[in-house]
Amino acid sequence: MVKKKNGNVKEEKVKKNVRDGENRQLFWFFVVVAIIFAGVLIPYFWVENSKSFEFAGAEWAVENYDYLKIFHGRFLSFGNPNLHYNIFLRIDPRENDVSTTGVFNTFKYGGVVSLGPEIEECQGQMIRGIFDLSAFLRQGVGVQVLESGSTDEFIAVEQDKRFATCKTVLDRTLVIVDLGEEAKVMKDEKNPYCYTIIAENCDDLSSIEKFMVKSVQDFGATR
Repeated sequence: MVKKKNGNVKEEKVKKNVRDGENRQLFWFFVVVAIIFAGVLIPYFWVENSKSFEFAGAEWAVENYDYLKIFHGRFLSFGNPNLHYNIFLRIDPRENDVSTTGVFNTFKYGGVVSLGPEIEECQGQMIRGIFDLSAFLRQGVGVQVLESGSTDEFIAVEQDKRFATCKTVLDRTLVIVDLGEEAKVMKDEKNPYCYTIIAENCDDLSSIEKFMVKSVQDFGATR
């Protein structure tokens, strides 16, 4: 009887050791699975989060098209509380370091985009930039009616445009686009509805994009 009892004890110990071994194997199995999932999911969520962000009062999504990266911004229109406007930039708005002067938060109904003589000669990227700027003013800002202008009086007469400078246009929003040595955007000290955008060359859209982003940020802060 004693031997049988000892045999039962030994058998129970063997079973216990087997169970403990199986539990340890199961534990390490789950540990390995957790590590694998963490290795896959953490980078995935990090990449997904890096594709969207909030900045300057707008929601942004990073969109990749072959070799082109686009920063897609969405914000509430200045003039229409029921319209969410979309802008598409080539430069990350968080990294655009173009210098600015003034607060871009004053706009009137009706607008003029006035080009300097050198900008008139530009081709390529600048044409697209001015098109985007015009659409932004018309719907994003809400000026609706938009005229073409020139800072050169002779060109204005020749091309049947409005002669438009900060001194000559006081009845509507005016945005002047010109070329200069340094990209920058300025609000006129005497005419609060006049803004001047300076680009370094005909392919430099950094100052146009800076104007749009800062306008969204500054106007949104006053809502």
